[in-house]
Amino acid sequence: MSISPTTGMSMLSLEGTPTMAQARFPTQSPRTNPSMSGSERHDDTNEWEEDEEEDDDDSDRGVISSPSGFRYDISQLPHKTQQMVRGLYHQVSTPGPPQISLELCGIKEEDDAEGGFFYAFQMQETVPCSIRIGSKNSKTYSTPRCECPDARYRNQKPCKHLIWLFDRISKQALFDHDLEASLTLTEYGYPEQLQDPFDQISRIRLDILADDLHCDTFDPDNDTSDPSRSRIQEAREMVAALAGVQSQELDTYRPDLGTSHYTSPIRRGDLEATLFSLLLSSHSLSEWVRTELESSGPAVEPFRAMERRVSRILSELETYSSSLQNTPATSVRSQKEKTVEGPRDVHWAATQVQHCVRKIELLVSRGSDPLSEPARASAARSLVSILKAVVSRNVDSHGGDTPDDRNLFMRLVGNHDRGFVYSALELLVDQSQFIEELEGIMELLGRHGAPTTYVANMRGLISRMRSHKAVRHAANAGESSRRRSQTPPMDEPQVPPPLPLFVQTPTEEEGPKRTTPVGGSNSPQFLTPELPSSSRPGRGGAARGRGSTRGATAGSKRTASLGSAQDSPRGSKKKKVRGA
Repeated sequence: MSISPTTGMSMLSLEGTPTMAQARFPTQSPRTNPSMSGSERHDDTNEWEEDEEEDDDDSDRGVISSPSGFRYDISQLPHKTQQMVRGLYHQVSTPGPPQISLELCGIKEEDDAEGGFFYAFQMQETVPCSIRIGSKNSKTYSTPRCECPDARYRNQKPCKHLIWLFDRISKQALFDHDLEASLTLTEYGYPEQLQDPFDQISRIRLDILADDLHCDTFDPDNDTSDPSRSRIQEAREMVAALAGVQSQELDTYRPDLGTSHYTSPIRRGDLEATLFSLLLSSHSLSEWVRTELESSGPAVEPFRAMERRVSRILSELETYSSSLQNTPATSVRSQKEKTVEGPRDVHWAATQVQHCVRKIELLVSRGSDPLSEPARASAARSLVSILKAVVSRNVDSHGGDTPDDRNLFMRLVGNHDRGFVYSALELLVDQSQFIEELEGIMELLGRHGAPTTYVANMRGLISRMRSHKAVRHAANAGESSRRRSQTPPMDEPQVPPPLPLFVQTPTEEEGPKRTTPVGGSNSPQFLTPELPSSSRPGRGGAARGRGSTRGATAGSKRTASLGSAQDSPRGSKKKKVRGA
Protein backbone atom coordinates (compact mmCIF):
# COMPACT_ATOMS: atom_id res chain seq x y z
CA MET A 1 0.00 0.00 0.00
CA SER A 2 1.44 3.39 -0.99
CA ILE A 3 0.75 6.63 0.79
CA SER A 4 0.25 9.47 -1.66
CA PRO A 5 -0.80 12.75 0.01
CA THR A 6 -2.54 15.18 -2.25
CA THR A 7 -0.28 17.72 -3.88
CA GLY A 8 -2.81 20.54 -3.96
CA MET A 9 -6.30 21.46 -2.95
CA SER A 10 -7.57 21.07 -6.51
CA MET A 11 -5.68 17.84 -7.16
CA LEU A 12 -7.65 15.52 -4.87
CA SER A 13 -8.97 12.79 -7.11
CA LEU A 14 -10.75 9.59 -6.23
CA GLU A 15 -10.74 8.28 -9.77
CA GLY A 16 -8.47 5.28 -10.23
CA THR A 17 -8.57 4.17 -6.60
CA PRO A 18 -9.54 0.50 -6.08
CA THR A 19 -11.85 -0.84 -3.45
CA MET A 20 -10.50 -2.49 -0.32
CA ALA A 21 -11.15 -5.94 -1.76
CA GLN A 22 -9.24 -5.07 -4.91
CA ALA A 23 -6.42 -3.53 -2.90
CA ARG A 24 -5.93 -6.81 -1.08
CA PHE A 25 -5.30 -8.70 -4.28
CA PRO A 26 -6.18 -6.94 -7.54
CA THR A 27 -7.72 -9.12 -10.20
CA GLN A 28 -8.75 -8.58 -13.79
CA SER A 29 -12.25 -7.25 -14.27
CA PRO A 30 -14.70 -9.99 -15.35
CA ARG A 31 -16.05 -7.68 -18.05
CA THR A 32 -12.66 -7.36 -19.73
CA ASN A 33 -12.59 -8.48 -23.34
CA PRO A 34 -9.74 -11.01 -23.74
CA SER A 35 -9.17 -9.91 -27.32
CA MET A 36 -8.33 -6.39 -26.28
CA SER A 37 -4.75 -5.29 -25.80
CA GLY A 38 -3.32 -4.63 -22.35
CA SER A 39 -3.42 -0.86 -22.65
CA GLU A 40 -7.00 -0.89 -23.93
CA ARG A 41 -8.16 -3.17 -21.13
CA HIS A 42 -6.71 -0.89 -18.45
CA ASP A 43 -8.02 2.29 -20.01
CA ASP A 44 -11.56 0.89 -20.07
CA THR A 45 -11.50 -0.59 -16.58
CA ASN A 46 -12.56 1.65 -13.72
CA GLU A 47 -10.81 0.79 -10.44
CA TRP A 48 -13.85 1.96 -8.46
CA GLU A 49 -16.17 -0.27 -10.47
CA GLU A 50 -18.52 -2.47 -8.47
CA ASP A 51 -19.97 -5.78 -9.62
CA GLU A 52 -23.46 -5.30 -10.98
CA GLU A 53 -24.57 -8.50 -9.25
CA GLU A 54 -23.79 -7.06 -5.82
CA ASP A 55 -26.89 -6.74 -3.68
CA ASP A 56 -27.94 -3.25 -2.71
CA ASP A 57 -30.01 -2.48 0.35
CA ASP A 58 -31.88 0.19 -1.62
CA SER A 59 -34.75 -1.07 -3.78
CA ASP A 60 -33.89 1.61 -6.33
CA ARG A 61 -30.40 1.25 -7.80
CA GLY A 62 -30.44 5.01 -8.45
CA VAL A 63 -30.44 5.80 -4.70
CA ILE A 64 -27.42 5.16 -2.49
CA SER A 65 -26.79 5.73 1.22
CA SER A 66 -23.64 7.46 2.44
CA PRO A 67 -21.83 6.62 5.70
CA SER A 68 -23.20 9.87 7.16
CA GLY A 69 -26.75 8.50 6.79
CA PHE A 70 -27.86 10.64 3.83
CA ARG A 71 -29.48 9.07 0.79
CA TYR A 72 -28.52 10.39 -2.64
CA ASP A 73 -30.32 9.98 -5.95
CA ILE A 74 -27.52 9.42 -8.47
CA SER A 75 -29.68 8.22 -11.36
CA GLN A 76 -29.07 11.45 -13.32
CA LEU A 77 -25.29 11.03 -13.18
CA PRO A 78 -23.26 9.31 -15.93
CA HIS A 79 -22.85 5.56 -15.51
CA LYS A 80 -19.13 5.76 -14.66
CA THR A 81 -19.79 8.46 -12.08
CA GLN A 82 -22.45 6.29 -10.45
CA GLN A 83 -19.95 3.44 -10.23
CA MET A 84 -17.36 5.76 -8.68
CA VAL A 85 -19.82 7.00 -6.03
CA ARG A 86 -20.87 3.46 -5.13
CA GLY A 87 -17.25 2.37 -4.86
CA LEU A 88 -16.36 5.39 -2.74
CA TYR A 89 -19.12 4.84 -0.19
CA HIS A 90 -18.47 1.11 -0.15
CA GLN A 91 -14.80 1.74 0.63
CA VAL A 92 -15.53 4.33 3.31
CA SER A 93 -17.89 1.94 5.12
CA THR A 94 -15.34 -0.92 5.06
CA PRO A 95 -13.68 -1.57 8.45
CA GLY A 96 -10.07 -0.47 8.59
CA PRO A 97 -7.95 2.68 8.43
CA PRO A 98 -9.62 5.51 6.51
CA GLN A 99 -8.40 6.03 2.95
CA ILE A 100 -9.24 9.75 3.04
CA SER A 101 -8.74 12.00 6.06
CA LEU A 102 -9.09 15.75 6.63
CA GLU A 103 -5.71 17.09 7.66
CA LEU A 104 -5.97 20.88 7.91
CA CYS A 105 -8.33 23.81 7.32
CA GLY A 106 -8.03 27.57 7.50
CA ILE A 107 -8.68 30.94 5.91
CA LYS A 108 -6.27 32.13 3.22
CA GLU A 109 -5.97 35.25 1.12
CA GLU A 110 -5.71 35.11 -2.64
CA ASP A 111 -2.49 36.31 -4.26
CA ASP A 112 -4.38 39.02 -6.07
CA ALA A 113 -4.84 42.00 -3.77
CA GLU A 114 -8.47 42.35 -4.88
CA GLY A 115 -9.18 38.64 -4.81
CA GLY A 116 -10.38 38.46 -1.24
CA PHE A 117 -10.30 35.43 1.05
CA PHE A 118 -11.20 31.78 0.71
CA TYR A 119 -11.51 28.69 2.90
CA ALA A 120 -8.89 25.98 2.36
CA PHE A 121 -9.25 22.32 3.34
CA GLN A 122 -6.21 20.07 3.14
CA MET A 123 -6.94 16.35 2.73
CA GLN A 124 -4.65 13.34 2.76
CA GLU A 125 -5.42 10.31 0.63
CA THR A 126 -4.04 6.79 0.79
CA VAL A 127 -4.19 5.49 -2.75
CA PRO A 128 -3.78 1.71 -3.08
CA CYS A 129 -2.17 0.67 -6.34
CA SER A 130 -1.10 -2.70 -7.70
CA ILE A 131 2.17 -3.70 -9.34
CA ARG A 132 2.27 -6.84 -11.46
CA ILE A 133 5.51 -8.64 -12.31
CA GLY A 134 5.25 -11.48 -14.79
CA SER A 135 7.74 -13.95 -16.18
CA LYS A 136 9.31 -13.53 -19.58
CA ASN A 137 6.67 -15.86 -20.98
CA SER A 138 3.81 -13.72 -19.69
CA LYS A 139 1.69 -12.23 -22.48
CA THR A 140 0.54 -9.27 -20.40
CA TYR A 141 3.05 -8.63 -17.59
CA SER A 142 6.42 -9.65 -19.04
CA THR A 143 7.30 -6.00 -18.39
CA PRO A 144 6.55 -4.91 -14.79
CA ARG A 145 3.60 -2.57 -14.73
CA CYS A 146 1.94 -0.37 -12.14
CA GLU A 147 -1.76 0.50 -12.15
CA CYS A 148 -1.40 3.96 -10.61
CA PRO A 149 -2.91 7.00 -12.40
CA ASP A 150 0.55 8.36 -13.30
CA ALA A 151 1.40 5.18 -15.20
CA ARG A 152 -2.03 4.55 -16.71
CA TYR A 153 -3.15 8.04 -17.73
CA ARG A 154 -0.01 10.18 -17.76
CA ASN A 155 2.29 7.58 -19.33
CA GLN A 156 4.94 8.07 -16.67
CA LYS A 157 7.51 5.26 -17.03
CA PRO A 158 8.75 4.17 -14.63
CA CYS A 159 6.45 5.52 -11.97
CA LYS A 160 7.59 6.16 -8.42
CA HIS A 161 5.84 3.01 -7.14
CA LEU A 162 7.89 0.71 -9.37
CA ILE A 163 11.14 2.38 -8.37
CA TRP A 164 10.22 2.22 -4.67
CA LEU A 165 9.23 -1.47 -4.80
CA PHE A 166 12.24 -2.66 -6.80
CA ASP A 167 14.56 -0.82 -4.45
CA ARG A 168 13.16 -2.91 -1.59
CA ILE A 169 13.35 -6.13 -3.60
CA SER A 170 16.91 -5.38 -4.73
CA LYS A 171 17.97 -4.93 -1.13
CA GLN A 172 17.00 -8.54 -0.45
CA ALA A 173 18.10 -10.10 -3.74
CA LEU A 174 21.39 -8.17 -4.17
CA PHE A 175 22.44 -8.25 -0.52
CA ASP A 176 26.05 -9.13 -1.47
CA HIS A 177 26.43 -6.14 -3.78
CA ASP A 178 29.32 -3.79 -3.04
CA LEU A 179 27.68 -0.69 -1.63
CA GLU A 180 30.43 1.50 -3.10
CA ALA A 181 29.52 0.38 -6.62
CA SER A 182 26.50 2.02 -8.25
CA LEU A 183 23.55 0.21 -9.76
CA THR A 184 22.20 1.05 -13.21
CA LEU A 185 18.51 1.92 -13.11
CA THR A 186 16.58 0.82 -16.19
CA GLU A 187 13.51 2.36 -17.80
CA TYR A 188 11.41 -0.36 -16.14
CA GLY A 189 12.20 0.84 -12.63
CA TYR A 190 14.61 -1.91 -11.54
CA PRO A 191 18.43 -2.04 -11.75
CA GLU A 192 20.16 -3.99 -14.50
CA GLN A 193 21.96 -6.05 -11.88
CA LEU A 194 18.62 -7.52 -10.77
CA GLN A 195 18.36 -9.13 -14.24
CA ASP A 196 14.96 -10.89 -14.26
CA PRO A 197 12.79 -9.64 -11.34
CA PHE A 198 10.35 -12.55 -11.61
CA ASP A 199 13.20 -15.06 -11.46
CA GLN A 200 14.80 -13.31 -8.48
CA ILE A 201 11.55 -13.37 -6.51
CA SER A 202 11.03 -17.04 -7.41
CA ARG A 203 14.44 -17.95 -6.03
CA ILE A 204 13.69 -16.38 -2.67
CA ARG A 205 9.98 -17.43 -2.68
CA LEU A 206 7.28 -14.79 -2.40
CA ASP A 207 6.12 -15.52 1.16
CA ILE A 208 9.73 -15.44 2.42
CA LEU A 209 10.30 -12.14 0.62
CA ALA A 210 7.04 -10.77 2.05
CA ASP A 211 8.42 -11.15 5.57
CA ASP A 212 11.42 -9.03 4.59
CA LEU A 213 9.16 -6.46 2.96
CA HIS A 214 6.87 -6.38 6.03
CA CYS A 215 3.72 -7.15 4.08
CA ASP A 216 1.06 -9.87 4.03
CA THR A 217 0.49 -12.45 1.33
CA PHE A 218 -2.74 -13.36 -0.42
CA ASP A 219 -4.18 -16.76 0.40
CA PRO A 220 -6.06 -18.16 -2.62
CA ASP A 221 -8.20 -20.32 -0.31
CA ASN A 222 -9.57 -17.31 1.62
CA ASP A 223 -11.31 -14.11 0.63
CA THR A 224 -9.37 -12.09 3.20
CA SER A 225 -5.72 -12.09 4.22
CA ASP A 226 -4.80 -12.36 7.87
CA PRO A 227 -1.57 -10.75 9.14
CA SER A 228 1.44 -13.01 8.68
CA ARG A 229 3.26 -14.56 11.59
CA SER A 230 6.21 -12.28 10.91
CA ARG A 231 4.09 -9.11 11.11
CA ILE A 232 2.40 -10.31 14.31
CA GLN A 233 5.79 -10.93 15.92
CA GLU A 234 7.14 -7.62 14.68
CA ALA A 235 4.12 -5.67 15.97
CA ARG A 236 4.50 -7.27 19.40
CA GLU A 237 8.19 -6.34 19.48
CA MET A 238 7.41 -2.78 18.44
CA VAL A 239 4.96 -2.42 21.30
CA ALA A 240 7.56 -3.90 23.65
CA ALA A 241 10.19 -1.45 22.41
CA LEU A 242 7.87 1.51 23.00
CA ALA A 243 7.05 0.14 26.46
CA GLY A 244 10.76 0.02 27.34
CA VAL A 245 11.00 -3.78 27.60
CA GLN A 246 14.58 -5.07 27.65
CA SER A 247 15.83 -7.57 25.06
CA GLN A 248 16.19 -10.40 27.56
CA GLU A 249 12.54 -9.99 28.57
CA LEU A 250 11.18 -9.79 25.04
CA ASP A 251 10.30 -13.46 24.61
CA THR A 252 8.05 -13.42 27.68
CA TYR A 253 6.41 -10.05 27.03
CA ARG A 254 2.63 -10.13 26.46
CA PRO A 255 2.33 -13.54 24.76
CA ASP A 256 -1.41 -12.93 24.45
CA LEU A 257 -0.77 -10.28 21.81
CA GLY A 258 0.34 -12.92 19.35
CA THR A 259 -2.59 -15.26 19.96
CA SER A 260 -5.56 -12.93 20.41
CA HIS A 261 -7.69 -11.88 17.45
CA TYR A 262 -9.35 -8.56 18.07
CA THR A 263 -12.52 -7.73 16.18
CA SER A 264 -11.88 -4.04 16.83
CA PRO A 265 -8.50 -2.26 17.01
CA ILE A 266 -9.64 -0.30 20.06
CA ARG A 267 -9.17 -2.17 23.37
CA ARG A 268 -10.44 -0.01 26.19
CA GLY A 269 -8.21 -0.13 29.24
CA ASP A 270 -5.34 -1.77 27.32
CA LEU A 271 -3.20 0.72 25.41
CA GLU A 272 -0.61 -1.89 24.44
CA ALA A 273 -3.21 -4.18 22.85
CA THR A 274 -4.76 -1.19 21.06
CA LEU A 275 -1.41 -0.15 19.58
CA PHE A 276 -0.71 -3.77 18.62
CA SER A 277 -3.98 -3.98 16.69
CA LEU A 278 -3.43 -0.62 15.00
CA LEU A 279 0.03 -1.66 13.83
CA LEU A 280 -1.42 -4.78 12.23
CA SER A 281 -4.35 -2.99 10.60
CA SER A 282 -2.34 -0.06 9.21
CA HIS A 283 0.78 -0.75 7.15
CA SER A 284 1.54 2.97 6.97
CA LEU A 285 1.49 3.30 10.77
CA SER A 286 3.67 0.22 11.10
CA GLU A 287 6.16 1.61 8.58
CA TRP A 288 6.23 4.94 10.41
CA VAL A 289 6.91 3.37 13.81
CA ARG A 290 9.54 1.07 12.31
CA THR A 291 11.36 4.05 10.81
CA GLU A 292 11.26 6.02 14.05
CA LEU A 293 12.70 3.12 16.07
CA GLU A 294 15.76 3.24 13.78
CA SER A 295 17.47 0.00 14.85
CA SER A 296 17.45 1.07 18.50
CA GLY A 297 15.75 -2.07 19.76
CA PRO A 298 15.00 -5.70 19.00
CA ALA A 299 11.86 -4.79 17.05
CA VAL A 300 13.93 -3.67 14.06
CA GLU A 301 17.25 -5.28 14.91
CA PRO A 302 18.41 -7.15 11.76
CA PHE A 303 20.13 -10.13 13.42
CA ARG A 304 16.96 -11.32 15.10
CA ALA A 305 15.21 -10.95 11.74
CA MET A 306 17.77 -13.23 10.09
CA GLU A 307 17.39 -15.78 12.87
CA ARG A 308 13.61 -15.80 12.41
CA ARG A 309 14.01 -16.06 8.65
CA VAL A 310 16.15 -19.20 8.98
CA SER A 311 13.54 -20.67 11.29
CA ARG A 312 10.89 -19.95 8.65
CA ILE A 313 13.03 -21.55 5.91
CA LEU A 314 13.52 -24.73 7.95
CA SER A 315 9.80 -24.84 8.62
CA GLU A 316 9.07 -24.55 4.89
CA LEU A 317 11.49 -27.41 4.25
CA GLU A 318 9.63 -29.62 6.71
CA THR A 319 6.26 -28.65 5.23
CA TYR A 320 7.47 -29.46 1.73
CA SER A 321 8.83 -32.84 2.84
CA SER A 322 5.52 -33.68 4.52
CA SER A 323 3.55 -32.62 1.44
CA LEU A 324 5.37 -35.21 -0.64
CA GLN A 325 3.81 -37.91 1.51
CA ASN A 326 0.38 -36.48 2.30
CA THR A 327 -1.07 -33.22 0.98
CA PRO A 328 -4.22 -32.05 2.82
CA ALA A 329 -7.11 -31.32 0.48
CA THR A 330 -7.57 -27.84 1.97
CA SER A 331 -4.09 -26.76 0.91
CA VAL A 332 -3.96 -28.26 -2.57
CA ARG A 333 -4.51 -24.88 -4.19
CA SER A 334 -1.93 -23.19 -1.94
CA GLN A 335 0.61 -25.90 -2.74
CA LYS A 336 -0.06 -25.39 -6.43
CA GLU A 337 0.70 -21.69 -6.10
CA LYS A 338 3.97 -22.50 -4.32
CA THR A 339 5.09 -25.12 -6.84
CA VAL A 340 5.13 -22.42 -9.53
CA GLU A 341 8.22 -21.02 -7.80
CA GLY A 342 9.92 -24.41 -7.54
CA PRO A 343 10.35 -27.04 -4.79
CA ARG A 344 11.27 -25.98 -1.29
CA ASP A 345 13.78 -28.76 -0.97
CA VAL A 346 17.20 -29.13 0.64
CA HIS A 347 18.94 -27.33 -2.21
CA TRP A 348 16.68 -24.27 -1.86
CA ALA A 349 16.82 -24.26 1.95
CA ALA A 350 20.63 -24.54 2.01
CA THR A 351 21.00 -21.62 -0.41
CA GLN A 352 18.67 -19.39 1.60
CA VAL A 353 20.31 -20.27 4.94
CA GLN A 354 23.73 -19.46 3.50
CA HIS A 355 22.39 -16.11 2.31
CA CYS A 356 21.15 -15.30 5.82
CA VAL A 357 24.53 -16.13 7.34
CA ARG A 358 26.26 -14.05 4.70
CA LYS A 359 23.97 -11.09 5.43
CA ILE A 360 24.90 -11.23 9.12
CA GLU A 361 28.57 -11.36 8.21
CA LEU A 362 28.25 -8.32 5.97
CA LEU A 363 26.37 -6.38 8.63
CA VAL A 364 29.18 -7.09 11.08
CA SER A 365 32.05 -6.33 8.70
CA ARG A 366 30.69 -3.36 6.77
CA GLY A 367 30.35 0.09 8.23
CA SER A 368 32.48 3.08 9.14
CA ASP A 369 31.88 2.59 12.87
CA PRO A 370 32.13 -0.59 14.94
CA LEU A 371 28.99 -2.32 16.11
CA SER A 372 27.81 -1.63 19.62
CA GLU A 373 28.34 -4.34 22.22
CA PRO A 374 24.63 -5.33 22.33
CA ALA A 375 24.57 -5.54 18.52
CA ARG A 376 27.68 -7.76 18.45
CA ALA A 377 26.15 -10.02 21.09
CA SER A 378 22.93 -10.24 19.07
CA ALA A 379 24.85 -11.11 15.89
CA ALA A 380 26.78 -13.88 17.67
CA ARG A 381 23.62 -15.25 19.27
CA SER A 382 21.88 -15.46 15.90
CA LEU A 383 24.84 -17.20 14.25
CA VAL A 384 25.15 -19.76 17.04
CA SER A 385 21.39 -20.39 16.93
CA ILE A 386 21.49 -20.94 13.14
CA LEU A 387 24.45 -23.33 13.40
CA LYS A 388 22.77 -25.31 16.17
CA ALA A 389 19.54 -25.60 14.17
CA VAL A 390 21.39 -26.96 11.12
CA VAL A 391 23.61 -29.38 13.03
CA SER A 392 20.56 -30.74 14.84
CA ARG A 393 18.94 -31.70 11.52
CA ASN A 394 21.11 -34.62 10.47
CA VAL A 395 18.16 -36.43 8.85
CA ASP A 396 17.02 -37.04 5.30
CA SER A 397 14.23 -34.57 4.62
CA HIS A 398 13.15 -36.27 1.40
CA GLY A 399 14.47 -38.45 -1.36
CA GLY A 400 17.48 -37.64 -3.52
CA ASP A 401 20.41 -39.17 -5.39
CA THR A 402 23.10 -38.03 -2.92
CA PRO A 403 23.21 -37.13 0.78
CA ASP A 404 23.61 -33.49 -0.24
CA ASP A 405 20.24 -33.69 -2.01
CA ARG A 406 18.47 -35.25 0.98
CA ASN A 407 20.17 -33.90 4.12
CA LEU A 408 20.56 -30.20 4.98
CA PHE A 409 23.32 -30.84 7.54
CA MET A 410 25.36 -32.93 5.13
CA ARG A 411 25.06 -30.26 2.44
CA LEU A 412 26.14 -27.33 4.67
CA VAL A 413 28.52 -28.97 7.14
CA GLY A 414 28.83 -32.75 7.07
CA ASN A 415 30.38 -33.29 3.63
CA HIS A 416 31.97 -29.92 2.91
CA ASP A 417 33.95 -27.25 4.72
CA ARG A 418 32.49 -24.04 3.34
CA GLY A 419 33.24 -22.06 6.47
CA PHE A 420 29.58 -22.23 7.39
CA VAL A 421 28.94 -19.86 10.34
CA TYR A 422 32.43 -20.06 11.87
CA SER A 423 33.85 -17.67 9.25
CA ALA A 424 31.33 -15.08 10.44
CA LEU A 425 31.95 -15.87 14.12
CA GLU A 426 35.65 -15.14 13.53
CA LEU A 427 34.62 -11.49 13.50
CA LEU A 428 33.01 -11.89 16.94
CA VAL A 429 35.64 -13.74 19.02
CA ASP A 430 35.02 -11.26 21.83
CA GLN A 431 31.57 -12.82 22.40
CA SER A 432 32.91 -15.52 24.69
CA GLN A 433 29.57 -15.96 26.47
CA PHE A 434 28.63 -18.48 23.76
CA ILE A 435 31.54 -20.85 24.40
CA GLU A 436 29.40 -23.42 26.20
CA GLU A 437 26.83 -23.50 23.39
CA LEU A 438 29.58 -23.95 20.82
CA GLU A 439 31.04 -26.82 22.84
CA GLY A 440 27.61 -28.47 22.82
CA ILE A 441 27.55 -28.11 19.03
CA MET A 442 31.03 -29.68 18.88
CA GLU A 443 29.64 -32.73 20.68
CA LEU A 444 26.96 -33.07 18.02
CA LEU A 445 29.61 -32.76 15.31
CA GLY A 446 31.51 -35.57 16.98
CA ARG A 447 28.45 -37.80 16.69
CA HIS A 448 27.43 -36.85 13.17
CA GLY A 449 30.86 -36.41 11.65
CA ALA A 450 32.30 -33.39 9.83
CA PRO A 451 35.34 -32.57 7.69
CA THR A 452 38.62 -32.43 9.61
CA THR A 453 39.29 -28.85 8.61
CA TYR A 454 35.84 -27.74 9.79
CA VAL A 455 36.32 -29.34 13.21
CA ALA A 456 39.82 -27.82 13.51
CA ASN A 457 38.55 -24.35 12.62
CA MET A 458 35.74 -24.60 15.14
CA ARG A 459 38.18 -25.65 17.86
CA GLY A 460 40.45 -22.75 16.93
CA LEU A 461 37.52 -20.36 17.18
CA ILE A 462 36.59 -21.60 20.65
CA SER A 463 40.25 -21.37 21.73
CA ARG A 464 40.47 -17.74 20.60
CA MET A 465 37.25 -16.96 22.43
CA ARG A 466 38.75 -18.44 25.62
CA SER A 467 41.92 -16.38 25.18
CA HIS A 468 39.91 -13.22 24.68
CA LYS A 469 37.86 -14.03 27.78
CA ALA A 470 41.02 -14.54 29.86
CA VAL A 471 42.55 -11.28 28.66
CA ARG A 472 39.37 -9.39 29.40
CA HIS A 473 39.09 -10.99 32.84
CA ALA A 474 42.68 -9.98 33.65
CA ALA A 475 42.05 -6.44 32.45
CA ASN A 476 38.93 -6.16 34.58
CA ALA A 477 40.82 -7.49 37.62
CA GLY A 478 43.60 -4.95 37.11
CA GLU A 479 41.06 -2.14 36.77
CA SER A 480 39.37 -3.18 40.02
CA SER A 481 42.72 -3.30 41.82
CA ARG A 482 43.65 0.15 40.53
CA ARG A 483 40.36 1.59 41.69
CA ARG A 484 40.79 0.12 45.15
CA SER A 485 44.29 1.62 45.43
CA GLN A 486 42.92 5.06 44.60
CA THR A 487 40.17 4.90 47.24
CA PRO A 488 40.83 7.63 49.85
CA PRO A 489 41.40 6.44 53.47
CA MET A 490 38.54 6.61 55.96
CA ASP A 491 40.20 9.34 58.07
CA GLU A 492 40.48 11.71 55.10
CA PRO A 493 36.92 12.28 53.94
CA GLN A 494 36.47 14.20 50.73
CA VAL A 495 34.90 17.61 51.25
CA PRO A 496 32.45 18.71 48.56
CA PRO A 497 33.22 22.06 46.94
CA PRO A 498 31.38 25.08 48.37
CA LEU A 499 28.21 26.17 46.65
CA PRO A 500 28.40 29.46 44.71
CA LEU A 501 26.99 32.50 46.48
CA PHE A 502 25.48 33.89 43.33
CA VAL A 503 23.91 32.25 40.29
CA GLN A 504 24.46 34.00 36.98
CA THR A 505 21.26 34.53 35.01
CA PRO A 506 20.83 35.53 31.35
CA THR A 507 20.86 39.25 30.71
CA GLU A 508 18.01 41.08 29.08
CA GLU A 509 20.21 41.81 26.05
CA GLU A 510 20.52 38.09 25.35
CA GLY A 511 16.75 37.65 25.41
CA PRO A 512 14.91 34.37 25.60
CA LYS A 513 16.07 31.60 23.30
CA ARG A 514 13.72 30.55 20.60
CA THR A 515 12.74 26.93 20.40
CA THR A 516 11.38 24.95 17.53
CA PRO A 517 7.78 23.87 18.15
CA VAL A 518 7.08 20.16 18.56
CA GLY A 519 6.57 18.50 15.24
CA GLY A 520 8.69 21.01 13.29
CA SER A 521 8.45 20.58 9.56
CA ASN A 522 6.40 17.40 10.01
CA SER A 523 3.39 19.39 11.21
CA PRO A 524 0.54 19.62 8.67
CA GLN A 525 1.01 22.48 6.23
CA PHE A 526 -1.02 23.71 3.30
CA LEU A 527 0.40 22.47 0.03
CA THR A 528 0.82 24.58 -3.06
CA PRO A 529 -1.12 23.13 -6.02
CA GLU A 530 1.23 21.68 -8.61
CA LEU A 531 1.33 19.24 -11.48
CA PRO A 532 -0.07 15.74 -10.76
CA SER A 533 3.21 13.95 -11.40
CA SER A 534 5.27 16.24 -9.18
CA SER A 535 6.22 15.09 -5.73
CA ARG A 536 5.11 16.81 -2.57
CA PRO A 537 7.79 19.33 -1.50
CA GLY A 538 9.55 19.08 1.78
CA ARG A 539 8.80 15.41 2.43
CA GLY A 540 10.76 12.23 2.33
CA GLY A 541 13.94 13.16 0.43
CA ALA A 542 16.40 13.73 3.22
CA ALA A 543 14.97 11.15 5.57
CA ARG A 544 15.09 8.38 3.01
CA GLY A 545 18.66 9.20 2.07
CA ARG A 546 20.12 8.23 5.42
CA GLY A 547 22.40 5.33 5.55
CA SER A 548 23.35 5.38 1.88
CA THR A 549 27.09 5.73 2.57
CA ARG A 550 29.02 2.85 3.98
CA GLY A 551 32.62 2.04 4.81
CA ALA A 552 35.35 1.11 2.33
CA THR A 553 36.03 -2.47 1.28
CA ALA A 554 34.64 -5.41 3.23
CA GLY A 555 38.06 -6.80 4.08
CA SER A 556 39.49 -3.61 5.54
CA LYS A 557 36.23 -2.95 7.42
CA ARG A 558 36.32 -6.43 8.90
CA THR A 559 39.78 -5.74 10.35
CA ALA A 560 38.70 -2.32 11.57
CA SER A 561 35.63 -3.83 13.18
CA LEU A 562 37.67 -6.34 15.15
CA GLY A 563 40.22 -3.79 16.21
CA SER A 564 37.61 -1.27 17.24
CA ALA A 565 35.74 -3.80 19.30
CA GLN A 566 38.84 -4.65 21.32
CA ASP A 567 40.62 -1.32 21.50
CA SER A 568 37.91 1.33 21.56
CA PRO A 569 37.15 2.77 25.00
CA ARG A 570 33.81 2.46 26.72
CA GLY A 571 31.30 5.06 25.75
CA SER A 572 32.41 5.19 22.13
CA LYS A 573 29.80 6.10 19.60
CA LYS A 574 27.51 3.19 18.86
CA LYS A 575 26.75 2.24 15.28
CA LYS A 576 23.20 2.16 14.07
CA VAL A 577 22.56 -1.06 12.20
CA ARG A 578 19.88 -0.97 9.57
CA GLY A 579 17.48 -3.79 8.98
CA ALA A 580 18.46 -6.53 6.62
